[in-house]
Amino acid sequence: MLSSAKIRAETIKFSALSSLQPDYYFIQGYIMGIGANPYMIPPSQWVSDLFGEICIREDENDGMQALMQLNNQQMEKILELDIKLPAKCVLSKNDFEASLAPDAPLPNWCLGMLKALKWIDKAELTGSQRDELTLTDYYLKTFSSLEKVKQIRCLQDDYQQEAHRAKRLLSTYINNLIYVMRFEQESDQDDNQQSEQENQFEEMMRFVMTESNPLVDQTIETMIRTFESQHNQDYLTQQKGHIWFDPEARPYMMLRARRAQLNFERGDLPAAIDELQLLLELNPNDNQANRYPLANYLIIEKRWQALANLLADYDEPSTFMLASKALMLFTEQGDSSEARAVKKRLKKQNKHLEKYLTGQAKAPKENPPMYTQGDKSEAIIYLSLAGKETWRSVDGALFWLRRK
Repeated sequence: MLSSAKIRAETIKFSALSSLQPDYYFIQGYIMGIGANPYMIPPSQWVSDLFGEICIREDENDGMQALMQLNNQQMEKILELDIKLPAKCVLSKNDFEASLAPDAPLPNWCLGMLKALKWIDKAELTGSQRDELTLTDYYLKTFSSLEKVKQIRCLQDDYQQEAHRAKRLLSTYINNLIYVMRFEQESDQDDNQQSEQENQFEEMMRFVMTESNPLVDQTIETMIRTFESQHNQDYLTQQKGHIWFDPEARPYMMLRARRAQLNFERGDLPAAIDELQLLLELNPNDNQANRYPLANYLIIEKRWQALANLLADYDEPSTFMLASKALMLFTEQGDSSEARAVKKRLKKQNKHLEKYLTGQAKAPKENPPMYTQGDKSEAIIYLSLAGKETWRSVDGALFWLRRK
């Protein structure tokens, strides 16, 4: 995790690479506005709206990481309804006009939130949501510039005194807006609104499950944090062993499995292994088949005792586990009769696997949506779970596989 100072510095650098180059306080206000939206707006959409075009190399991820951590911190505050403006967003009594200058923190923060609130579809709002949005929008515009304060407060004898009173209430207005937008359950909420939320969530899940880039990583972290913050600290402990029976927890489990896969792709096998082992603790029935990539990762990491324990827990004649057992026996015993017997069972179980592993057949670029035991589809799925990397990690294993 980056420090607050590092988050600020890297976010400012990131902004400098963009075409719009928003101020840091503008960015903070914008993220608050995104959090006030009753629907989840994926970073893949709001980042471009906030920054415009941005020129960044793939190996320069500190800025995006800082931005997503800033977003995560803000979302945690929103979920706790702990709404506060940044400390620098003040309305000074000694220098009132300077507090509302174009480059001052307060107006920039308000302008950022106003921009983000434009994502909200007013036609989909309930009556109370529209009322709170109108009120919050009014006060944000009030503090967006000195001229706005003077125009809106022109009927007051002392507009500065009235502005200070309104400023003290600004966080309350924002808090009320977020509450009615995200937490208040109204009986007149229609089915179309709920359906739209579900569609947006499904779209976001498709994005994180199929794409691979720093934005996906941070989106997954945000979604996992959101789920965990919505449940008490003992939730995972209480659900251990039967969490899959909770339909609401299944996307969470899928996200964590996806995070394990991305950790493997980045070369962080220990993190991938830890993730998958925890998922098996939560769901020993392993409806997600996390045991298969876990077995391969353990082989690559040479964690043979952990693999032996896994094979004992899941003693099954599947292609995936037979391959793992064959490699373990070959490593421990060499070309022993027991190792050859398991290898023979593996080849009988799926005659296509050897050809794909040894390069005699070329696997398609896209994986099949499902597989059949003994079919080419099963062999292709095995390869997609680091199958080839696993066999290559054991010296002589591929030559041994080709021998009768």
